[in-house]
Amino acid sequence: MGTLSAGNRGYLVFLRDITEVSAACETTTYIWGGFTVDLLEGHFVREHHDLDGFTLNLLDVLPEMLALYAARGYAAAFRDDIDMLTIRKDDLHASFNRLEIDGTIAMWRHIGDEGTVYFPVNWLDAAPREFYGVNVYSAGLELDYALKTNIRMTHATWTLREQDHVAVAALERMMAQRNLDPEDFLCHIWSFNPYWVKQGYPEYAMPTVARPLHPL
Repeated sequence: MGTLSAGNRGYLVFLRDITEVSAACETTTYIWGGFTVDLLEGHFVREHHDLDGFTLNLLDVLPEMLALYAARGYAAAFRDDIDMLTIRKDDLHASFNRLEIDGTIAMWRHIGDEGTVYFPVNWLDAAPREFYGVNVYSAGLELDYALKTNIRMTHATWTLREQDHVAVAALERMMAQRNLDPEDFLCHIWSFNPYWVKQGYPEYAMPTVARPLHPL
């Protein structure tokens, strides 16, 4: 760990605390976004400036989770307009949204009740990955690829950055190694975002899909 930057070493502490606090609350927090490729590769591939995740049944465990993070020295706050928990320490920060599961479907409430991504629950890690000696749950390759290549599922105006294009290329290499064709899984994710309708994007009145469902 001695060759890692101070920021990435700090985020390793975050990852450890996130897993341990979630376990103490009898829930799981899955890491997605910029960290996904690093977790899949098993090592840091770039410098990180934030950390994103979603927590199973967040609202049910929120009071206990806030107290446990505070006990570990984090400044923790909750935005109830989008149901987002944020923790901060040493100029680093992480944010978590709600995750709920209904049978085989996972529902990531990325804008609270105003925006949800629906995808197969088996895309999520069933067991933690070891990352520099820390146990971490990842949201997985399929979800990260679907979100990065179909950004309008969650955001009406976001433009992919260079680091996002690099991540997509890395995900595509991983899929090739596993003989995984995105056409086989992109039809299993969709989103509904009434928030964006209220922001003046009427096309979001209908669900947004990565690929149309295959006909029976």
